[in-house]
Formats: sequence, structure tokens, C-alpha cells
Amino acid sequence: MPGHPREHAHNWWANMTIAERLLELKHSAQPFVVHLNDGRALRIQAGDYISLNPSGKGTNVTVYGAGEDEEHFIPIFAISSVSVES
Repeated sequence: MPGHPREHAHNWWANMTIAERLLELKHSAQPFVVHLNDGRALRIQAGDYISLNPSGKGTNVTVYGAGEDEEHFIPIFAISSVSVES
């Protein structure tokens, strides 16, 4: 469909908010990385390793690591970007 946001994937991806990107990737089967403003990067192995409000309007994200007790509670404003691993 002409003019549809998915017609130009790059522009579509660039116009998404951080929360929208996280929700999109949470439901995909690919690993991704959450980059924080302080320079840290958290690898998300699969959608089960991240939790956020399904509306995308929440203010916090929870990232679960590989370790049994590894949890990161992250304010959404502390996330600078999200990237897909190749």
C-alpha cells in the first residue's frame, strides 16, 4: 500500500518510540540489544527476557539476564537506543 509506514522500513523504524521498538522486538524471535545513556548495553536473548507495559506507555522496563537473580529495572528515559543483533 503506497504511503504505508512499512513501505519504507528504515523510515518506519526511525519514527518508532523506544517503547514501540521494544514491544516490536519483544514479539520477534531475534535477539536485540538495549543501549543505555550511561554507555552500558544489555543483550536481550528473547522476548521472554524483557518486560514492559503492553500499551507502550509505561515508564519502566525490566530486563532479565541469564543469571537466576539477574534483573535490571530501567527507566524508559535511560534507554538511548535499541539495535538488532545480526
